[in-house]
This record gives sequence, structure tokens and C-alpha cells, in this order.
Amino acid sequence: MIDVTEILVHWYAGRPKTEVAASLGVDPKTVRKYVAPAEAAGFCPGGPPVRSGEWERRVREWFPELVDARLRQVSWPAIEAHRDYIVDQLGRRVTVATAHQRLRDEHGLEASVASVRRWVRANLPEEARRDQVRVGEPEAGAAEQRAGEREGHHSWASPACWDAFTSPP
Repeated sequence: MIDVTEILVHWYAGRPKTEVAASLGVDPKTVRKYVAPAEAAGFCPGGPPVRSGEWERRVREWFPELVDARLRQVSWPAIEAHRDYIVDQLGRRVTVATAHQRLRDEHGLEASVASVRRWVRANLPEEARRDQVRVGEPEAGAAEQRAGEREGHHSWASPACWDAFTSPP
């Protein structure tokens, strides 16, 4: 994630935009994008000192989508329209991936499974945690096998191999 405050601090200290981009490892167009509102507000490189808290406040004002992740999720309104369906599916122990596939195939949802997972984690945290837990049914004979292990029997031999165990060498 780009620290926009850091971009503004470096730029305001008088460093050229291309130098800020190179030193922070971002594209020069990205620096121009985040510096433009500061320039429009009358800030010029080398101006009077600006506290870091002031830059943070300005970043929240100029770029609210950086503060609230929901504003960056363009597919979330389409997913939100299917909230009741998703809650119902997850309540039936259907995985998020399966619910997504059904929404895509049966309801025409044009969002990725990753977007649906993010939406579920952000909007249905209880259901998201429930989707992560899998409680399997014990296999037939598993209880007997565990009981045998408690009694000191640690392996099971196939009846086809019994002769090897019962016949003298």
C-alpha cells in the first residue's frame, strides 16, 4: 500500500516528483496523482512547515477511498444485492466458492470469487468464520479403531495379510 502522506512530505520538502517516485518505488504518474490536490489547494514545494498530522488529515479528505476500503470495492454493490441469498447459502453450510458459482451461473453475478470472499469477510464476519470450520463425520469403524489404539493396538492388518502374521516362519 502506498503511503500517500510520505509522497506529500517528500514532494513538499522540495524533491522533484520523478525523484520521489524513484526513491519510493512508485510510478511518477502515481506521484502526480497524489500531489495534484495539494497543488490545487495552494501548496508549493518548500513552503512553510506542515505537520505530519495535517498531511494525514488532508489525505483522508482528498482520498477517502484510501481510508474506507468499501469505497474501493466496485463489485460490492452487485454482491450486496444478493445478501439474503448468500446468508441463506452459508447457513446451509455451502462454501463461499460454491455460493459464488451459483450466483454467477444462476443470477448473472459478474464478480470474482475473491471479491465475494472479501465481501463476506467484511460484511458477514460470523458467516465467514463458520465457512472456515469443517467438522467431518467419523469414518465407519473409526471409533473402534481409536478404542483399539487406547488398548495398545496401534495398527490394523488387512485380512489378506493375516497369514503372514499367523504362519510360523
